[in-house]
Amino acid sequence: MRNLLALVGAQVIGFGGIGWYMGWYTLHVDRAPDGTIEIKTDVDAKKVTEDTSNGAKQVSAFIGHQAEKAQQGAEANPPANTPGPLTTPKTDPGKSGGWFDSIIHSVPAAPK
Repeated sequence: MRNLLALVGAQVIGFGGIGWYMGWYTLHVDRAPDGTIEIKTDVDAKKVTEDTSNGAKQVSAFIGHQAEKAQQGAEANPPANTPGPLTTPKTDPGKSGGWFDSIIHSVPAAPK
């Protein structure tokens, strides 16, 4: 549970830092006439949506480029050391005992 709370805290701090750096919001700290501190926040929602949509487009273009690159690499370089076509062993139709029959025939007969 502690790790989950730490993860959420790290995400909030990361989002706050990225948002401030990207100019998504501004903070104004002033003193009120009665002496209290006022913190005002201005959020530019239009800039947030534009930046996130541009980022999503760039990520999808990057993924598409990497997929094309991997596909071209796979077509140019076939995998090495692949086995050839598999064939079934040829059997002699005269023998019907399989491996057991070959064992019986290979044992010499007992002397009389």
